[in-house]
Amino acid sequence: MITMLAFFGQPKFALNATDYLPVGYELFIREQAASAWHLPDDFNAITVDQFYQLLLNVTRNLPSNVQLLSFNLEQQQFIQPAFADMIEEVQHQTALNIFTELTERNDPLVSDQQLLAAARDFHRRDLLVCIDDVGTGENTSEMVLKLDDYVDEYKFAFQNFRPFTSIHTIEPELKFWADLRRQNHKILAIEGIETAAELTFVRRQYPCNLIQGYYTGRPELLATS
Repeated sequence: MITMLAFFGQPKFALNATDYLPVGYELFIREQAASAWHLPDDFNAITVDQFYQLLLNVTRNLPSNVQLLSFNLEQQQFIQPAFADMIEEVQHQTALNIFTELTERNDPLVSDQQLLAAARDFHRRDLLVCIDDVGTGENTSEMVLKLDDYVDEYKFAFQNFRPFTSIHTIEPELKFWADLRRQNHKILAIEGIETAAELTFVRRQYPCNLIQGYYTGRPELLATS
């Protein structure tokens, strides 16, 4: 049985944009079962060819205001040259900037040395790498600093720290990554923004490059396989 896959995209916005148009999308892969879309049972089972077709389908159907796309790879996928080959092929066919987000989920079969070698290979190919959900899971500060020479973006996820009674309770973690991105000249994206108050806090205290969250836009279907 052939499984139908899709990319849903959550809009990304420049922090102080006034036109309310997204500059990009984060792509979330989903599979269909019983006429509904849900998280895949095994992200590692998704093949290079499936990713390739979905990415091409997305890049060919976006409005001119969109400048970038990002999507997740698991550690096992990130270290496979076939995935880097595929992303390089897609990047050569579009003017969009494609960011590969390395997820925070640990794979016991993948070593730090393999991740470093893969990040170096992406950088050599001029492919953009984002460390997803910094400060949580396997994407600790120690891990990020190991890969940092070959990383272009940090993404800080409010939702990984919920529930919190006040945004100030996570401010030490946010400040750490905001300071590090300035020091190392990285792009900073903040996701998981759910209220006007959270957006105002970010704008005033921790201005970043990109924002996303349910407050600014929910995921929508962009492409199917």
